[in-house]
Formats: sequence, C-alpha cells, structure tokens
Amino acid sequence: MKSVGKRSCGGRGKRKKRIRGVRGEKPEIKKERYYMYEIVANKRNEIDVDKMDYFARDCHGLGMKSNFDHLRYIKQCRVMFTSDKPDETTIAVRDKVNIQLFIHVHIHDIGYYPKRFTDVLVEANDHLLFKNNSGHTVKMSEAWQHPEVYEKLTDSVFDEILMKEDSDKQLEIAKELINNVYKRKLYSLVDETSPVTKIEKQKETMETLLLENTTLSEDDFTVQKVTYSCGMGPRNPITSVYFYTKDNDTDCFPKQKKPSLFLPQIFEEETLRVYSKNDANINVLKKETAKCLIKVGLESVKNSAIDSKHQGNAASKRKLNADGKSSPSKPINKKSR
Repeated sequence: MKSVGKRSCGGRGKRKKRIRGVRGEKPEIKKERYYMYEIVANKRNEIDVDKMDYFARDCHGLGMKSNFDHLRYIKQCRVMFTSDKPDETTIAVRDKVNIQLFIHVHIHDIGYYPKRFTDVLVEANDHLLFKNNSGHTVKMSEAWQHPEVYEKLTDSVFDEILMKEDSDKQLEIAKELINNVYKRKLYSLVDETSPVTKIEKQKETMETLLLENTTLSEDDFTVQKVTYSCGMGPRNPITSVYFYTKDNDTDCFPKQKKPSLFLPQIFEEETLRVYSKNDANINVLKKETAKCLIKVGLESVKNSAIDSKHQGNAASKRKLNADGKSSPSKPINKKSR
C-alpha cells in the first residue's frame, strides 16, 4: 500500500509540475491555424467580421445602405495555404470580389461618435460607480483595469446616467448633454482643415491660442483631431489580401491580377476640426479660429483669403479688358442678325 501511495503521490506531483510548466509558457501557435486569428481581429490586412459588423450596424442606425456586401464576401472566402509561405494558412477570397468597396467605406467614415458623448462620460465619471470582484468601488475611467467592470460599460450607461437621482452640477450637465444628443442638438462645426503633412502639436497650439481670447473659455469650443485610415496607417491593405481564381482554387496569391484604378493614392488622412459648444459666442469663435489656423500654418477650408484672392484676380482681368489690353470675343447679337 505504501509503494502504491508513493507512486500515486509521485504521479500527481509530476502531473502538477507539468501543468504549471504549460501554464507558465506562452502557447505556441500552429501555423496551419493562423487563419483563425484573421476572423475577428485581422492583423494581416484589417478586413474582419468585427468591422463588417459595425459597418452594417452604423448604416442601419443612420438609415443608409452600405455598398459593401459582407455576406457575399464571406461566401467567397476559403481557408488556404499561402503561396509565399506554404506552411501558413490564411483566409483567401475570390479575385472577382470588390475589396475596394470595403476600403472606400473604411476611409470615408459612414458615421462618427459624437464628441458630446465623450464630454458626458467625463462629467459623469465621478458619479457612476461600479464594484469589482473585490468589492472596491471603480470609476468608469478605471474600468479598463477590471474586466468584470469593463464588460458592464455598454450603451446602457447613458440610460443609467439619465435615471440617476443626484443634484450634482456635473451630473446635471451630463444629463443635459445626453438629451441634446437625442434631440440632435449637436456641436456646431466652425471650421476644419485637412493638411497634407501630419498634424503634430497644432491641436494643442490651437487650444492655447483660442483661450488667449478673453471672451472664449473651454466651455465655448473643442478642438478635435480625426484620423481616417484603412486600419493599416498609410499602407494599402489590399496588398496583404490573398486571392484565388476560378481556374485555380487550390492556390492563392497576395495580389489581384487586375487591380482597380479607383484606388486612392493615400490611405490615411488627418483632419483638424473646431466645434462650438456655445452658439452665443460662435461668431467670435469663427473669427478667432480663422486667425489661429493661419498662425499654426494650416489652411482653412473656409479661408476667406482664398475667395478674396480669386475675386481680386477677376477684378484685375475686368480692368485689363476695360483698358483694351485684352478683350474677350464679343457675343453674337441675335437681333442684329
């Protein structure tokens, strides 16, 4: 019995040691299962069901139709070994599927998360509290450290803020902001710019310059930098997509034989926008924004200087015509005929 007990205890000890070793080591991913990591969060080319899901969701919420048919795309997908790395698998798609539509939808955002919702969460952060597994109180800004709390932060948070009975000024501001969003009383776009070069410190500089005006405060405006891309920065995702043909459905290749000429040359764009929170000071904000954009070296899309320059060129042309130095062809008078 003792020898049996020793063997059984020894066996359990070795088994526990093996389990600890497996848990401590990073699990090795088999290359023939690489395709599984391209379904939900595709790091190879950023084309995955997660993005297809929120494209369809946002289009439905905005009452518009997406040009990209994700169901057709999924039906044309196959799990195949790649031609350049034969021991790895990937999700390949038929070459006739128009991936460019997916890229187009990705670049041109079909909707945006209102900036006012961000302000709601900031104002209500100290008042909407949750408890983690240890029983400690956690704020929304700290929820990312506690998965059991983070999973509770759904769209229902805004309803909880509205139903919360508290007379605190911050919470009242949060409730007012939510109601304004539901009533479509959004922040007014004052001006924006999309420079060719990358936006670096211009956002912070704009905020500082606008606050130097004594009539403006942080409650009057917000400066937002928005980045549009296909998920891979300046890179073209299509160069990382594998395709197969009707004639050869056992092999896939990383490039389409006939790439579309409608593809953009740039796959990432940054836009700097200035929004007005207070319509009472919007005229002052417009004037100051135009001045500040010139100071930081950015050109406004509503630049009145460009219009005046064009008007000046037109006036000079009319003056030349009056002096007789240059005259356009006279129109034919039908009555004289």
